[in-house]
Amino acid sequence: TLGEDHPATLSTLNSVACALIRQERYSQAEVLFRNCWEVQKKAFGEDHPRTLIALNGMAVAVDGQGNHDKAVELLQGCWEDMKKKLGEEHPHSLECLYDLANALKNQGNHSKAEKLQRDCCELSEKKLGINHPETLKYKKHLDIMITNTN
Repeated sequence: TLGEDHPATLSTLNSVACALIRQERYSQAEVLFRNCWEVQKKAFGEDHPRTLIALNGMAVAVDGQGNHDKAVELLQGCWEDMKKKLGEEHPHSLECLYDLANALKNQGNHSKAEKLQRDCCELSEKKLGINHPETLKYKKHLDIMITNTN
């Protein structure tokens, strides 16, 4: 066996947790992301990109269970750490910002959510281009956010 802290094992755990998120099985996803996050913190450190990606996923799972305040707290810290480690235009940082905006919207903080989603769109356009699939996803989410707030 490879062991629980082997990168392939952790990558597989992360992939299964992402699949559970897509199936809206948030509590199960949280358990896997939390496990992955804890192991990666020990193996790679708290600010390693893999550790931050697991933290981001765990926060999305927490948000999906309705604990928006905790999700916002986790995502704000994750976003700050990703900006420092990877830069604000890195695709992982952009995904974290997108998730933070969504958690803020779910929390009821629509104005801050919209501002962060606009920032996400601008940074993604700058880094990935106007027609990149991620940029288009962020723009679609912004449009939905604006439509639902008006």
